[in-house]
Amino acid sequence: MKRKILIVEDTPAIALVQKHIALKVGYEVDVAETLAQTKILISQNNYFCAVVDFILPDAPNGEAVPCTINAEIPTIVMTGSIDKKTRDTVEKFPIIDYIIKENKQAYQYLEKQLKRLPRNESVKVLVVDDSISTRHYIVSLLLRHKYQVSEAEDGKQALEMLAKSPDISVIITDNEMPNMNGDELCSEIRRLYNNDEKAIIGISGADSSELSTLFLKNGANDYLHKPFNNEEFYCRLSQNVDMLQQIATIKRQANTDYLTDLPNRRYFFEQANTSLKALSLKKANGSLAMIDIDHFKSINDTYGHDAGDQVLKGLAICFKKYFEKYLVARLGGEEFAVYFADENTPEALKRLEGFRYFVENNSQEFSKEKIKLTISIGFSGGPVYQMDTLLKQADQKLYEAKEAGRNQVTS
Repeated sequence: MKRKILIVEDTPAIALVQKHIALKVGYEVDVAETLAQTKILISQNNYFCAVVDFILPDAPNGEAVPCTINAEIPTIVMTGSIDKKTRDTVEKFPIIDYIIKENKQAYQYLEKQLKRLPRNESVKVLVVDDSISTRHYIVSLLLRHKYQVSEAEDGKQALEMLAKSPDISVIITDNEMPNMNGDELCSEIRRLYNNDEKAIIGISGADSSELSTLFLKNGANDYLHKPFNNEEFYCRLSQNVDMLQQIATIKRQANTDYLTDLPNRRYFFEQANTSLKALSLKKANGSLAMIDIDHFKSINDTYGHDAGDQVLKGLAICFKKYFEKYLVARLGGEEFAVYFADENTPEALKRLEGFRYFVENNSQEFSKEKIKLTISIGFSGGPVYQMDTLLKQADQKLYEAKEAGRNQVTS
């Protein structure tokens, strides 16, 4: 279900631009030109967020802002100018942000904010502060931007929460706390997690010019002095979350096959070898299946490479669903691999045979040309603790499956 946004703007040209941006980001859009229309639409719909013009024909003093805020709709205010009176009025309310329309970057910035809000719903932030009032204030700022938020009252509790919830990606920590100071917490977090895994923002009310340096040297990504400006808080937080997201994207691109979106050969070998080392300590066995599309060259020759790519993409979707709990990769061309960690051989073979049967009977759905195809599978199990060796064994079994007539599992 698409998220719904309310745009409140009385200038048709500006409303059209805002609507275009929201549609581009992926929202469903309603537009109101007056405060009266705004109230009617709010009574009839649930909105994920709103973009509200500060001055309307029937709301010349920003009355539309409390209208959306009181309806608990996260609100971005857009205004033609931002004098002190307007700023003071806007900042009385817990808005997401305000944007000046005349600014050349205004609509690019609006698009960025509309993209961030849905993203923030999956970003977990831990707030660490022994002051309940400060902690609750920071939490309120984060909830306004739809972050998932956890709280800890000191460094020791923070580390316990990180152990329980390793998907926390941002830690905002005060410095002066009992049991463990913020800079000490930074140092311990960096011992456990790299900069590309978690971002740390240090905060403090202490008048020390050296404190920011102390935080940064102990692994923090950023620092804010209390009391801080809300806009600066959001900007620094967004920049750090953006950084983590960009690093994750680079990692994903480096580890993913461009065509099928499956893990690539390099990532597969890294993960499988790590697993095999762990299994060797337990004297347990891993196993590997090599899977090849039968007569794939003839598919490309007959239907063209675009059709061949469709087949590979369709098969990849099936791999993801059928082997969701296992490590799957495209090794190259029409060759795929599935690694089973500590899975007993009969169960692995049963799953592989089921997959072979599914492909034989449903492969026509992979491409527009309704191309029917089959796959051959070679399977090998341990005790073998080097992926190169396991791969050679599975590859030999795959060769035997091909020689025996294809469309079968050989072990």
